[in-house]
Parts: sequence; structure tokens; C-alpha cells
Amino acid sequence: MIDTDYDLLRNEVKSELINQEGRYNPSDRDTNVRIVEDIRKAIDAIADGVIPSATHIAEVAIATNANLQIRDFIMGVQQEKDINYVGEYISLLGNVIVKDKAIPLATVFCGYLYQTEEIEQAKTMLLEVLTLNPDYPLAKLLSRVFQAEWPANEFAKMAQKLHSSVVDTIYAIETEEITNDN
Repeated sequence: MIDTDYDLLRNEVKSELINQEGRYNPSDRDTNVRIVEDIRKAIDAIADGVIPSATHIAEVAIATNANLQIRDFIMGVQQEKDINYVGEYISLLGNVIVKDKAIPLATVFCGYLYQTEEIEQAKTMLLEVLTLNPDYPLAKLLSRVFQAEWPANEFAKMAQKLHSSVVDTIYAIETEEITNDN
């Protein structure tokens, strides 16, 4: 785990959340593409021991609450990046974002824990998420997955399929525009 002052980063993120509130447009393709690219870069930076900025963390928190595609991208990004650095990235974000904004990331982290076969920790964390928001659809889905004792590798396969679909959707309009320009 990267050494950082979590209290300081938490306060900076809280300030950024307030500063960015109401500015994110989930339908803005250019912004969504940039956020996806920034997430990829941030995970690479984590691998190099560099903490993402409070601005980045707040933007991802807001985007994952407002846009299922961004949340689902993070859920499957280990298809592109080392799963351990993905886990470290999601854990860091979840530890510095205020709880009411961290539900999507905390739920995604439960899925990460499940895929890495840290089943009991995943179940414990999921209970915390469901306590905060018992109606959160992804948390309810994960609860059913955990209760059915679905094999972790099957969950990883589902995340892979979802990730491919999400990446195609996020970049689809860009491809369409290039095709229509020619």
C-alpha cells in the first residue's frame, strides 16, 4: 500500500467534491472518455507509487455515482491492468471518499475481493454497503452472487464481458463520428 496522509487527502477530496458538485454531465462523451483514460493513467501511477490527485478522486466518485458505465468500467478494468494495482486504486478511492459518495466504488471493491478469492472480506464489506444503501442494485446483485457461492472465476468472466461492452459503448460515438466524417 502506498504511504500517504489519508486524513489530508480525505479533506482535499471532500473539498473537491463540493467544488465539482453539479458540474459532471453523464451524457458528455468527451468527458467520459477522458475519465476512463484518466482512470487507466491513475492505475499506472499507483503501480509507480504515485497517489491520484484529490481532483481525480472526486471526479471519479461523482462519475461512478452518476454514470453506470464509468462504474462498470472500473469493475472490469483488471482486464487491462494488473488486478492488484486495480484493487489498490479502488481501495484508496474508497478510503478517502465520504461514505455516501463511495457506495459504487465500495461495491466494485467487493467484487474485486470476490475475484481475488477474499470471499469473507468481500461478504463483510458488502454487508456494510447494504447497511448504507440496501437498495443499491449492484450490491443486491453481488449479494445474490455471494449467496449462490458463484465461483470467483465465473464472476471474473462476467466482469470481462461487461467491461468489453462498456468500453465499446463509451468509445462507440467517437468511432461513429470518425466514420461519419469520412
